[in-house]
Amino acid sequence: MKKLILLFLIIVHLFGENCKYRLFSFSTEGENGMILQSLITDISDTCHLNVLLKDNIAKEKLKQEVKYLKLKDQTLEDFLNFLLKKNGFFYELKNNTLTISYIKTKNFKIDYINSTISGSINFSASTQEDSDTNTLNTTFNFDFWKEFETNINKILASRVDNAYSNPTPIIDKSTGVVSITGTKFQLDRIQKYINELNRRLHKEVMIDVKIYTVRLSKANKTGVDWSKFDISFGGNNILSKSLNSANIVGSTSIFRQGTFNINGILNFLASYGQVNSISNPKVTTLNNQKAIITVGQTINYSYKEATTDSNGNTVLSDKIDSKFVGVLLDIIPEISDDNVILMGINPSISAISSLVEDTSLPPNTFEKKLNTMIRVKDGDTIILGGLITDETTFRRNGVPILKEIPIIKYLFSSKSKISSREELIFIITPHIIDLNKKTTPKKAFDGLPKLEEF
Repeated sequence: MKKLILLFLIIVHLFGENCKYRLFSFSTEGENGMILQSLITDISDTCHLNVLLKDNIAKEKLKQEVKYLKLKDQTLEDFLNFLLKKNGFFYELKNNTLTISYIKTKNFKIDYINSTISGSINFSASTQEDSDTNTLNTTFNFDFWKEFETNINKILASRVDNAYSNPTPIIDKSTGVVSITGTKFQLDRIQKYINELNRRLHKEVMIDVKIYTVRLSKANKTGVDWSKFDISFGGNNILSKSLNSANIVGSTSIFRQGTFNINGILNFLASYGQVNSISNPKVTTLNNQKAIITVGQTINYSYKEATTDSNGNTVLSDKIDSKFVGVLLDIIPEISDDNVILMGINPSISAISSLVEDTSLPPNTFEKKLNTMIRVKDGDTIILGGLITDETTFRRNGVPILKEIPIIKYLFSSKSKISSREELIFIITPHIIDLNKKTTPKKAFDGLPKLEEF
């Protein structure tokens, strides 16, 4: 008896295996069509397959009618793909068992840091002719995982039918694993979205930044005039012998790759005043992620805060706060499919406008900002100027010791006022980093122009 059962199982297995190498032809014609469940029954009888339905929705969906189906000389796999996958079913054929389901749980992987970037930019300006103040307030708040969850829920909400209500996706921010239960149409769309997201998200941009100040001479108080830039500054091949290699608009200039010469730029800036290098950072950031560079100092101060206790009495407490003054540059690069870089560049400069000796009051500061959006290619160089600051300092001269004695110090000392103007110059060169190429960090920096002190 055992030998007969074993022989029967071997025969059934061979019939099932033979279906892998058979070609199937099938057609439905007429107005009535054919029920999917009947087609599955026919193929399972022909190939001696066991059929397992994993959910009730699949059972109901198999009752739908196929109006028109015409297949000729198709393998079993192709036949099942047309019959099941095209109609939104998941299936698996293993060990002569055909498992069919309409919903499935799938895990996706997102490689991103669990962090949030937020901030604000406030700008106000007025003219002498107009006493009104124009105010521009800009806030930014980028929470990747919140945006990702919102988009996933939108995809799940746009379902073809209402036969199934999706459970809430499980998003593990710490590991980047996302577990989603849905129909085949939903999971296929989510897979395409995540593939494109990972492809764009994992591009990187290395940004080379040089920041200079030009202490303007008395003859050049209006700042650097880039329209006067000429290849005669700095010798040969500053702009590859042609100004057509540079796009100069106002205080913004773009130099194409291979035409930029740092010595020529420094020689040109030196014609307007004393040039000083204040920073030369190189930062790498992911595609469409903010890179922030700061150069300055933090001013600390204390103040009294009034609160009311439970008895209604006013209580004064000491509080400590701080304020940053200096240069701040934030850059957001976005890489297109053809490797063109769209860069949002926001430089600002702040300084103390008047020194307050009372540390219980915050220092008086002024701030100037620039906001621009530029499209460049890999290796192009951007020059931003136009941020001019006025600095006033007082110098006291006099007879040593006597100039420090109260009352009579005014007889033995004098105060002189010194005014100066400085223009801030940003030189920015972005480089796309291709992680698919075996490039060491050293090689990535080899193509950059070397900075020479001026």
